[in-house]
Amino acid sequence: MSEDRRSGERRRTLALHGRNAALTSSLTPQSVAASNPCLNCGTNVQLEYCPECGQRAIDPDPTLREFLHELAEEFLHWDGKLVTTFRALVTKPGMLTVEYLAGKRVRYISPLRLYLACSVLYFFVSALVPQPKLVISKGGAVTTRIGGISIQEPDSTATMAALDTLALHGRWVGRVWGVHYANAMRNRSALPRHIAAAIPKTMFVLLPLFAALVMIVLRMCRRRFPQHLAFALHVHAFLFLVLTLMLVRRVTDIVPIQVGATLIGITAILVYFVQAMRTVYEVSLGAAVARSALVGISYFLAFAVAMVLTFGLIVLLQF
Repeated sequence: MSEDRRSGERRRTLALHGRNAALTSSLTPQSVAASNPCLNCGTNVQLEYCPECGQRAIDPDPTLREFLHELAEEFLHWDGKLVTTFRALVTKPGMLTVEYLAGKRVRYISPLRLYLACSVLYFFVSALVPQPKLVISKGGAVTTRIGGISIQEPDSTATMAALDTLALHGRWVGRVWGVHYANAMRNRSALPRHIAAAIPKTMFVLLPLFAALVMIVLRMCRRRFPQHLAFALHVHAFLFLVLTLMLVRRVTDIVPIQVGATLIGITAILVYFVQAMRTVYEVSLGAAVARSALVGISYFLAFAVAMVLTFGLIVLLQF
């Protein structure tokens, strides 16, 4: 009897397994996913976020209340990360780079987004703050002022005559330059606008050069180029913040305030660069000062050359 009972139990178990297998086989992957599919990729979502693409499970046709709630949540989340990132950037030089290289990236916005946010802030405020007036000096002398850069010609009439002569009788390089530069001088009021629009592009192009200079002077640290690039992005983000504050010089004619804002801004940038290098690369104060000075001087010269080339390209392409 006991043997017959065991045989019967085995037959019932096999029959039950067979029914379950048949039921499972009838459910295709598409039907399983269709139970709660991700609206982005179609994967079955069991929790709040899709395990495949990471999109949150949302209602594609939300009510006004749900839409406003989602909008506020996204803004506050971004705003919270932005405040945390800016606080760390300003108060702890180099700490953002250390956290980024250590893989701790959830609390902060990425280096590239931070750089873009700070640069957009600077150029946005710069567009709102009154520009320095275009200075036309007395007599025959003409001075074109573009921010802190002044271009002076001793006599506008004589200068234009010389450029026209160069355009007609010079060598081919001189003729091309004479024609375009003469047009630029005749439309002198448009020149600062073109240069101002080119500055952010020039600085962005020079970012890899800055990272390469840091990599060269700190080659004993044996770090890869993307790590130096993250450091360069954070340093330039702080640079744009300081430049934004230094725009106060445009709204006042009081010389002590202008000089004071310039000195404070330059000092803040230099001190920040040195301290950030000490924090990220773990070098001594003397080594950080020496290497920062070497990078700063080289980068300044490269920026000056880049601006001269940019000016030449603007004259040749825009006029």
